Amino acid sequence: MHASVRRSVQALLDGTDMVAMLAGAVSGAVAGYAYYPATFDAALRLPAAGALALGGAFVFTTVADALLAPLRRRFAQADVAEMRAAAEARAAETRGAAVPSDLSEALDQVAAAAEGDAACRAAQAAYHIDLSNVLLSNAGRWRGYTTGEASYYLAPGMVLHYSREETERGVPEHCYTLLTAGDPTPMPITNVQQIHEDLALYARKATEAADETAPSTV
Repeated sequence: MHASVRRSVQALLDGTDMVAMLAGAVSGAVAGYAYYPATFDAALRLPAAGALALGGAFVFTTVADALLAPLRRRFAQADVAEMRAAAEARAAETRGAAVPSDLSEALDQVAAAAEGDAACRAAQAAYHIDLSNVLLSNAGRWRGYTTGEASYYLAPGMVLHYSREETERGVPEHCYTLLTAGDPTPMPITNVQQIHEDLALYARKATEAADETAPSTV
């Protein structure tokens, strides 16, 4: 239910309490004054009417509360749900992720989270091949994918690939392979020295190829 409608109904319920109390007080006062026994002391007519007015107000408000209790409970639950949703929205905005408005937006958010998770896992597990904690541990250099894999751009034509597998005993195993342009065979990497050697070899080959294709000036 819309918040404005709920507030209007709540105001109506509050007004109903006042009406019930006034109706009970008036009914009790009229009944007490009109039907006061003639044999009783006349000086007690007004106090008796006042007492019945209070009693009537109490009875009417009690009956009204009993009749309106289910409706009040419903609106109270709606208020709690609204406050909870607002709190969750504020918490999500604080964390930097707005509450999704539809399923498509939710899927986009989860996909972005999965990609970021893969990039962070690749960077955090990089100590297996590089203990320097300088280059490969930078999560910002990794490009994560929703599959849990990630890639690290090393140089033109050379990319480091990350994947996570599990052994037969369920132990996670972090795998790094080097992909080079012109060679479709992934090369397993166990330390950063291998990357340096392969990159140096790749650079020499690229230089030699450039020299061979360069026009002669002789």
